[in-house]
Amino acid sequence: MNDAQLPFTLLVNSCDAFEDCWPPFFCLLERYWSAPRPSIVLNTERKLWAHDNLDIRCTQVQMETERRLTWSECLSAALVSIDTPLVLYMQEDYFIEKPVDVEAISVLAQRMIDDPSIKHIGLTHFGAGSPILPDSRPMLSRIGPRATYRVSTQAGLWRKDALQSYLLPWESGWMFELFGTIRSWKRDELFLTIDRNLTAPAIEYQHTGIVKGQWSKFVPALFEREGIAADFEARGFFDDDGSSLLRRIKLLSNIASNPIATFNSIVRN
Repeated sequence: MNDAQLPFTLLVNSCDAFEDCWPPFFCLLERYWSAPRPSIVLNTERKLWAHDNLDIRCTQVQMETERRLTWSECLSAALVSIDTPLVLYMQEDYFIEKPVDVEAISVLAQRMIDDPSIKHIGLTHFGAGSPILPDSRPMLSRIGPRATYRVSTQAGLWRKDALQSYLLPWESGWMFELFGTIRSWKRDELFLTIDRNLTAPAIEYQHTGIVKGQWSKFVPALFEREGIAADFEARGFFDDDGSSLLRRIKLLSNIASNPIATFNSIVRN
């Protein structure tokens, strides 16, 4: 069960439309995250969900309003409900494949408690792009001040107030990563990541289980190996053949269609 002494909460950011991901996600979490476990929060809109062997609190952030909250508003509401100084951010389609390095995460979390200048530590080999710079701290590298995807939704420890400070209420997830990264370039804040040359990821999963609302093609083999049943027909499978360019075009189109929001996202610190 959960260990309330850990200084972070595991926040699994989701929405009700991804309810079919919750059973496999938490099955693998239970299997591969040995004790001690942190408090677990599943960010939902209106749904409650439970796992027999895990103590999970569902946020139900939409219960107080009929207006559909944005991605950032939902995440912000979840953060407000958490009382630990740190959160370990994950999403419901990060299907863990190997034992989590709980000791490493605990050490890094304590390092953040001891050093308030550390705002974020990435725990995978995904997330922030170059430049990744050397750092004197064991196990860690520094995310460069102008790194791509410096603000990322991949698994990582965040100082809760720092993560909250990068959220703008009108932004979607992709806007948060894109424009949050630009906002981070303007701040002199310390972002670190697991040393990708010397240290294995603390949490190992493939990037990612759901793409554009459809299953990634690696998922059936993973679930079969892990003895997990799932209905793949409802979502179907994502075919990346030629769609990367289309996604970039759609992204640019979305940016162009919301010039005021784009401007506000860029100029905000």
